[in-house]
Amino acid sequence: MLRGISLPSIALLGLLAASSCGHKRVHAPYAPGQGPRAQDLLALARPQLEAVAVPDAKIVANRVLRGNLAFLAQSPDRFRGSVQVSGNELVTLAATEAGYALRYKLDAFPAGYYHGPPSSCAIEALLGIAFDVDDLVALVLGGAPLLAEPRETISQGWDTAGGYEALELGNDRYVESLHFRKQGDGWIYVGGKLWQRKPDGGKGTLLWTLEHEELERHADAILPVRTRIVAPAGKKQNQVVIHYKSRDLQPPFARTQPDTGGEGGASGGDGPATTGNDTDGGEGGGDDWGEDDGGWENAESQPEPAVAPEPAAAPEPPPATTTAAPTIPKVFVIDGAGMTDRGDLCR
Repeated sequence: MLRGISLPSIALLGLLAASSCGHKRVHAPYAPGQGPRAQDLLALARPQLEAVAVPDAKIVANRVLRGNLAFLAQSPDRFRGSVQVSGNELVTLAATEAGYALRYKLDAFPAGYYHGPPSSCAIEALLGIAFDVDDLVALVLGGAPLLAEPRETISQGWDTAGGYEALELGNDRYVESLHFRKQGDGWIYVGGKLWQRKPDGGKGTLLWTLEHEELERHADAILPVRTRIVAPAGKKQNQVVIHYKSRDLQPPFARTQPDTGGEGGASGGDGPATTGNDTDGGEGGGDDWGEDDGGWENAESQPEPAVAPEPAAAPEPPPATTTAAPTIPKVFVIDGAGMTDRGDLCR
């Protein structure tokens, strides 16, 4: 004869089933209608630092390839990084607003020196995952790789499974979800996801997932101990983990110096550019166009001959005012010494 299942047994089975269904659901840390404003969250996704030097970090690609990573970054779009193993250079990338340069010694494509205009494929050669240089810089300065303008806010709400506030944005190409966790009395950006956008406005292919892990306070910034980036690759996925060992939040190359009138109009190339409007009589002053006047203003008054004098030549107009291009600090410049010049990797 079959026996019925007792009520205590049913309760036990229910608990076991619930424990096997994944993570515990997390309730929002605010009352209904009292969540953070979208514009405030978006401001918190901006980089927390102007520049950083990371002399000691570890990078792990796909849980197998491991190396030592050192890099410099300066907002909004300057980066230089190098991966080494046992003191041997594997790849070095310098990327700025002017373009990129890449020293490559691995075997995914021919070893050599590559260079060209800014491109995400050069960053993919370093990390294994494609980012635009300004997105990569934002990421390592404690912020989010934000969608380009114009963009719209699609939705916002608490994710009970992930335990974070999700702000969803979209532009004509992508949909991005920004994730924030409660930190004391405020919020902190902890990661997100990026999808291609379908013609109907929905989410298409997932491009990457980003997580900042084990957040720590460094001066006025809250920065991750680790950053994990995962990108689908067919039936597999590419995963990169950056584990920070040390940081310099005030690197020498980014320290503001008074303008000394040197190359690029600023000491070290990081100050404001000059406009060429000097009028104080100093070297290179803006009034030097009137110097070559033939000394006519010093001639003594003499009776004129019968021939009518030629009219005085009009003074030449001053040169057009131009703004000097910013000088890129030398720490962001590399060359291809000793390597075969391969041209543009991304063409």
